[in-house]
Amino acid sequence: MDQNSIIKSYKRVSSIYDYTFGRVFKPGQKTSIEKMNCSSDDQVLEIGIGTGSSLKYYPSDTKVVGIDISPDMLNLANKKIVKEKILNKNIAMMNGEDLFFDDNTFDKVVAMYVISVTHNPKKLISEMKRVCKEDGDIFIVNHFSCDTDNIFIKTFEKALMPVSKVIGWKPYFPFSEFNSYANLDVREISKVNIFDYWNIIHASNNK
Repeated sequence: MDQNSIIKSYKRVSSIYDYTFGRVFKPGQKTSIEKMNCSSDDQVLEIGIGTGSSLKYYPSDTKVVGIDISPDMLNLANKKIVKEKILNKNIAMMNGEDLFFDDNTFDKVVAMYVISVTHNPKKLISEMKRVCKEDGDIFIVNHFSCDTDNIFIKTFEKALMPVSKVIGWKPYFPFSEFNSYANLDVREISKVNIFDYWNIIHASNNK
């Protein structure tokens, strides 16, 4: 997935995102943020903020910065912040693979439904670790293909790979591939969303 393909893909779906994908992903957003256990002292970075549908689930006194590469999605996120008067939440256009923030800036860094969309997942994980404080928390929500998956699911995911640029994400993304370069100190992996198809990974940033 190259950046232009991702931007074009989200431009196509931005106007209907909250009524389609957003409804499917909502349980994962709520559960992940609950697991983050944010406080008023926390500085949080959410990579791939999209339309900003997750912002309302954070405590009002938690400072959150949400970034995304899609101007169309960010425009909708900004409208939510203004209309719903969401406090202590800011958004910016930025590539998660090339963050502008200093090292050790955030207490918690989260990427929901982003890893299988980004062009270079290895670089994204590296940047998440860099800007997260030592012993801070890293959360990832994503679907990973596993050896134990139903053969029909794996076959279907592989069949969709040639059109990944059109649909905007990589349908077949083996966890073994991700785990080979992520090198995360994983504390918990739990299932979420319809059919438990997605994983919530909680890791400690032990640099």
